[in-house]
Amino acid sequence: MSRLPLLLVVAAACHRGPTAVPTAANPTTGRASEHPRLVVLLVIDQWPEWAFEQKRAALIGGGFDRLLAEGAWHVGEHPSAATLTAPGHALLGSGQPTSGSGILGNEWYHRDLDRRLHADEAEDGTMSAKWMRVAGLGDSIAHAKSGAKAVAVSLKDRASILPLGHAGLPLWYDKTAVAFTSLAPPGWLATYAAAHPIGARIHEIWEPLDAAALPTLSGTIDAAPGEVGDKHLGATFPHSPDASGDPADAVFATPLGNDLVLETALAAVDGEHLGTDAAPDLLVVSLSAHDYIGHGWGHESWEMWDATLRLDRQLATFLTGLDQRVGAGQWAMIVTSDHGASPLPERVGGGHITFEEIKSSANRAAIAELGPGEWIADVKYPTVFLAKAALAQPPKDRDIAIKKIMLALRAFPGIARVEKTADFAGNCETRKGDARVICDALDAERSGEIVYLPAPGWILHEGTEPTATAHGSAQLYDRLVPVIELAPGRAGHAPLAAPDATRVPMTAIAPLLAKWLGVAAPSTIQVGL
Repeated sequence: MSRLPLLLVVAAACHRGPTAVPTAANPTTGRASEHPRLVVLLVIDQWPEWAFEQKRAALIGGGFDRLLAEGAWHVGEHPSAATLTAPGHALLGSGQPTSGSGILGNEWYHRDLDRRLHADEAEDGTMSAKWMRVAGLGDSIAHAKSGAKAVAVSLKDRASILPLGHAGLPLWYDKTAVAFTSLAPPGWLATYAAAHPIGARIHEIWEPLDAAALPTLSGTIDAAPGEVGDKHLGATFPHSPDASGDPADAVFATPLGNDLVLETALAAVDGEHLGTDAAPDLLVVSLSAHDYIGHGWGHESWEMWDATLRLDRQLATFLTGLDQRVGAGQWAMIVTSDHGASPLPERVGGGHITFEEIKSSANRAAIAELGPGEWIADVKYPTVFLAKAALAQPPKDRDIAIKKIMLALRAFPGIARVEKTADFAGNCETRKGDARVICDALDAERSGEIVYLPAPGWILHEGTEPTATAHGSAQLYDRLVPVIELAPGRAGHAPLAAPDATRVPMTAIAPLLAKWLGVAAPSTIQVGL
């Protein structure tokens, strides 16, 4: 009898879902160890299920084929409308959505400070997990006191810090230094950087591996309607980092970014001696370039197709590197994403809304009740924050102003829902359906006074930063992501061509990884905040 994927067992404890579909086993292939030396969480930033299913058939003979010949392929469902990088990575490391983690977005307005801070930025500007109310997987490992280590590598600081929580070694790319850094950089990192300088590579021009195949694979043209490019790289191939004006920054939006993260992750395995004893270590790897490429060109574009074909090769090299360092069958892995993304709005009859438009409309509505003034402090998705002057108004006047703001935002064709935060925040476990999805995107203390959600096909962005596509909604294209589970003790099988019928709650990922690591789930660990 084939084994039931362990993630389905963990998920069943968190969520009542469809009947699990067992993973097929192939007796002609070897079986992995039941006791891994290394557990890997590989996050492909902005990786919607719909886009991977469209590309799967073209990914033959590389890393994805190997993953899907050793693992089970489920569809993961993010629990809330906070489908953004920081909340998503906090969720993957803690098992908690925003309602528990306190991570509202990539950045948010702090009323007491009267300014925005990044999700991993303390008041003094230093990087920190200070705002994360709960423990992450790094905290679970530290609490176990087994001598095991927790390391995370990403281009983005928030994507390396938040999955670990308040303990562990996060590594991220510092474009100013053109090197990876950390809160307290280990000695091996400087040695590795000196031997493998990034500065020598950032001028590489990005040209497609097979330009002739891209029109057929993508079904579209280069620079299709809606594509804008990212990091000033332009909408069409080739993309020159030097022409962007800042090649060190352009790394974020090219396949080189994935190379650098995966190479540094293997260097961390060596430098931290991960997977060398019986206490399983944790390695989190987050591929941020995938997110920037998605934002700049969209998942239907030549750029994303080329980046995915390259990633197929990059993953094959990375998996072989794990075999060589830790031992084939001695590591376990979850491959998934912090969130999905919308199809190009131009393809689905949607559109674009800027935060500046939302703020202006909200302020005009407030002026109609409260008189001239700046009544709106911030509108970064998903909530509107009233300015201190508005909050100081008599309750009756303030409530009328809030109602007028809500009516103004509901008039936007691209906004599907506008509600009072107070009506949805708190006691999320008692709510169901859309109310639960909204509740889990809010923090009762930190969120703004009004919550708003974009309509299908509509995306939000800064007016100064146009994007081809985006994420940040309650729509399923933002919430459904692949989950590839390479469990301890897994057996090989034919490469999977499609996901099984299981819908896995993403709150189950952290408890599963903790189980593989032999440590307590982060939800059971108290951190001193």
